[in-house]
Amino acid sequence: MTDPDGGSTSGKVLVVNESFDGAARNGSVEFAGTTDIRSAATYWSPESNGIRFWGLVEYDESGTAQAKTVHSAAFLLPLTLQAGQSTVLKYTDTVQQLTGPQAGQTDTEALEETWTFEGFETLTLAGKTFADTCRIKTQAAAAGEDGPSTLWFAKGFGVIRVRHTNSAGQVVEESSLNAVTAQP
Repeated sequence: MTDPDGGSTSGKVLVVNESFDGAARNGSVEFAGTTDIRSAATYWSPESNGIRFWGLVEYDESGTAQAKTVHSAAFLLPLTLQAGQSTVLKYTDTVQQLTGPQAGQTDTEALEETWTFEGFETLTLAGKTFADTCRIKTQAAAAGEDGPSTLWFAKGFGVIRVRHTNSAGQVVEESSLNAVTAQP
């Protein structure tokens, strides 16, 4: 991970298939620095009509799950988009606090994002060439000072690069694959 101030942190991400919301799901587990302590996990699955995003789990500094977010079924990215086409995803997030003084509390929020398929791109990261990565730009409807994010998806790996910008278009955070320790 890098930031525009020149600071950086190193972390690892593991692509997994594990239980989330009662079923086995594909996921990306982020770890704190170079430790084996989870910091976040995001889950998705390929469906016949698109990629279904199921939700995420956030962990505290000790690796204990502290909050679980479940996305409604409407958080589905259709696979029929052509380069340059956009879709508006309107979905609901249900966030359950798992630990701390608010444990058991559940909040629901309606969200809206525009996802634009910008096209296919070949990226070389960590000495590996990824042909036909899908470059997708996302923008939340109520972005405030946040600008769009760009994600690159590689078949069999999931997200291999992410760039977040602010409303002025300046990169505020960027991460990308820097090592491949196992092939899917």
